[in-house]
Amino acid sequence: MAKRITKARCSICRKRGRETFLYMDRQFVFDVDRARQIVSDGRSPVQLDHDDVRFAVQTCRVNRNHVPHVDPAIPGIISHVFYPQDGKMIQGHVFIDGHHRAARALDLDRPFFVHVLTEDESRQIVLESPSFAEPGRSNDQAA
Repeated sequence: MAKRITKARCSICRKRGRETFLYMDRQFVFDVDRARQIVSDGRSPVQLDHDDVRFAVQTCRVNRNHVPHVDPAIPGIISHVFYPQDGKMIQGHVFIDGHHRAARALDLDRPFFVHVLTEDESRQIVLESPSFAEPGRSNDQAA
């Protein structure tokens, strides 16, 4: 039987400092603290489809020792992402905050909710991105 790590001893729970989310082998860096500040404006979260929750958890690194310490009632955050490819700007969504909470919701068989940033809000939280976050805009202008 595996020994359970307490919240007081959990390296993630004890972590301090700025929180960021790295995406696509660090090509993108998102400011999670700023995203949390933006979504604290009273907006209502939306329920994330169960299959999307499962996909988000399966495609990232989740520290299973940390999962019991989190509150799945706190919504996650989804950002727009803009990526230059073949001379065009590709746009999609990326789950930037709440992977451990989503894993906990799955474990408890509960729905999981998220806040979805607008395109403009998403641009505000980009700290780093491939050469241009939007046609004609440099990284400095996009962040």
